[in-house]
Amino acid sequence: MATTILFALFVLGFVAGEQQIYGHSDGPFGVAAYEVNWSPPTRISATLPHSPSDGKAALRTKWCNPPRQQLKAKKGILFLQRNLFDGALLPANTELGHVHTPQKFPRSFPAPPPFAYSNLENILAFYNITRGSERARQVAATLLFCRDQQQEEPHVCATTQRAAMEFATAALGTTPRAARTVIHGRGEPVRYVVAPNGVTSIGRGKVVPCHPLPYPADLLYCHRPGNVQAFSVELVGQEDPSMGATAIAMCHEKTDGWAPEYFAILNGTRGEPVCHYMPEKYLLWLPAAEPLAELKL
Repeated sequence: MATTILFALFVLGFVAGEQQIYGHSDGPFGVAAYEVNWSPPTRISATLPHSPSDGKAALRTKWCNPPRQQLKAKKGILFLQRNLFDGALLPANTELGHVHTPQKFPRSFPAPPPFAYSNLENILAFYNITRGSERARQVAATLLFCRDQQQEEPHVCATTQRAAMEFATAALGTTPRAARTVIHGRGEPVRYVVAPNGVTSIGRGKVVPCHPLPYPADLLYCHRPGNVQAFSVELVGQEDPSMGATAIAMCHEKTDGWAPEYFAILNGTRGEPVCHYMPEKYLLWLPAAEPLAELKL
């Protein structure tokens, strides 16, 4: 279970507290920008294996056995469930929006290579990514993650929203509908505050979250976690109430196996429920029969 949680933390890209991330990636590789770097920069290799058969064990080891003392994170996304209440202030400059859209090609353009680690060289060539670069390393790591992950919960790396919906249908056992974070107004405020009567429980614990992965095209990691609770949270600008967001938040109720650094950052106790907001490009599936405004807290 602890390994499963570490994998999930890498994919979710948790961000927390008042810490700041270094080495922010740009372009299509920023869609999973809310990441936790478990290794210091000097230990991150930008060397790409020359063929799909080289270096596999090293990449897998890096993600499975991270040095826990190297937690790095951005502001505002991760929080304790007990701090989710009307009037709660988010850290200044919390970002729930995404400005980047993966590269799109005209219909006449050749189809990209199939999403598979065995096609790594063709994928890099198709997207004009230099071998041995940091972006190439990210692509290789994503392909390996989707191919080699071993988790106890149902999961899929979906290259289309249709594939994500089909997985959600099977995982939930019913027709799903999608919920997303929506930014209101002309931009994001300096500081969000939870609006009066702004916290609504949704999904009754039956949800499928989908998280963007670092890849030059649309790619979502979708899974069916247990012991979770989802919320719709109305946020407004502290100084300008015309700005705000309807944010989707997910709370994990069993956190005994999580790294202690999360609770140190959040001033919490290991094992208590921890939540994270899901920015715009993230997607939450829940049973279509469930009313969106299920329970006001």
